[in-house]
Amino acid sequence: MKSKLSLIVLAYLRFWAKLQLKKNPRAIIIGVTGSAGKTSTRLAIVQILKNRGVVKHSVHANSESGIPLNILGLTLSTYSFLDWLRVMLLAPLKYIFWKESYDYYVVEMGIDSPHPPKNMAYLLSIIKPDIAIVLGASHVHTETFDPLVRDTASVRRRSKLLNLIASHKMLLARSVSPDGSSIINADSAALAPYIKDIKSRLLTFGTNQSSSLRIIKNTLSRRGTSVTFEYQNMQATLTLPDIFGKEYASTFAAAVGVALSLGVPLKQAISHLSSYRSPAGRMRVFAGIKGTHIIDSSYNASPDTVNAALATLDAVAPRNAKLLILGDMRELGSLSKQMHQKLAKKLAFRADTYVLYGEMMSKYVAPSLIREKKVVYNPQSMQELIAVVKKLLKPNMWVLVKGSQNKILLERAVESILENKDDIKNLARRGAYWDKIRQNTR
Repeated sequence: MKSKLSLIVLAYLRFWAKLQLKKNPRAIIIGVTGSAGKTSTRLAIVQILKNRGVVKHSVHANSESGIPLNILGLTLSTYSFLDWLRVMLLAPLKYIFWKESYDYYVVEMGIDSPHPPKNMAYLLSIIKPDIAIVLGASHVHTETFDPLVRDTASVRRRSKLLNLIASHKMLLARSVSPDGSSIINADSAALAPYIKDIKSRLLTFGTNQSSSLRIIKNTLSRRGTSVTFEYQNMQATLTLPDIFGKEYASTFAAAVGVALSLGVPLKQAISHLSSYRSPAGRMRVFAGIKGTHIIDSSYNASPDTVNAALATLDAVAPRNAKLLILGDMRELGSLSKQMHQKLAKKLAFRADTYVLYGEMMSKYVAPSLIREKKVVYNPQSMQELIAVVKKLLKPNMWVLVKGSQNKILLERAVESILENKDDIKNLARRGAYWDKIRQNTR
């Protein structure tokens, strides 16, 4: 009954959202999908396009409910029954009395499942982008795709799950009409088989030699990130002192690809990105207590993003000045054990001390590191974790904080060791709703 009611509510919001979109018939709609990097890319696109016109974008809204609410200029605060009733009553009033004029609408399109309403096909029934960006496909949300893959052989199963996820991501690009554009990550091998089905203009990006927009240099140090791009024999370099992570090269390439598809010259697009700032919980660096440096990547975690975060830590910190605070990588389904064990092997040579949080870390990562004679702490509550971390901190230590959002919420650890408490407002998941979630999470 609850499921049927939810579908009715979603259909109702979709109806009014589609009508609202028709008020801006000339607006260019830009859809962003991928297993990671959607928010960072959305913000990079906005950073460029705000110099060309009015840009609307889907802040904290990438789902079957978030997108239509964002289109209607509505937000949920408590997600209670009364809160849902409020937005349902306001939806037709917004359509009748409110118009938001914009030239571009940049919308994240996140999918958690192969089934409606949480799949790409459903999102495309709400909104039809003129430009599609597909950042890549990796083993994220695999638990919902698990039942569709019957192969039990470990390697083949991983491959088939990845291909299935990629095919659903690429539905976005396949939906774009011939007069639109698709911006595809050429370094994501899982996407390659589906490029042939694209009808729109194609621009690829990446380090791959065949990429339309090539990343020819990508350097990372304590001074930040520097990326050099090449497009049609022209080169331009973007240097950002406050951005840490080589993975941002793909973020910027995707955003520049959008700009190029709209006729913005390469160097102009790069110059517009010079003041870009990473979103909360995605590799932001803060000053910590006791003279430490915190790399806050607490927003979420998947195998690919954890590996990228570890590479960043390696680039900026000596081995004897590292502390890794890692939480479970959730929603991996049948691959959870395998992926955590694989991570354990990569962690062994990264540091000497680890603080691991969550059931999967306890079961599959901690034992492996203990066998390697590493110092491993496995606290059973956030209060215990914070107490342990505060004892371990030393001057000039670099602290990487990385974990999934569901039941992990490691921003609580970051908050406890910030030197400047004013930085709390810059952490992931702010607001009364998330405050309540944190209070009710172990």
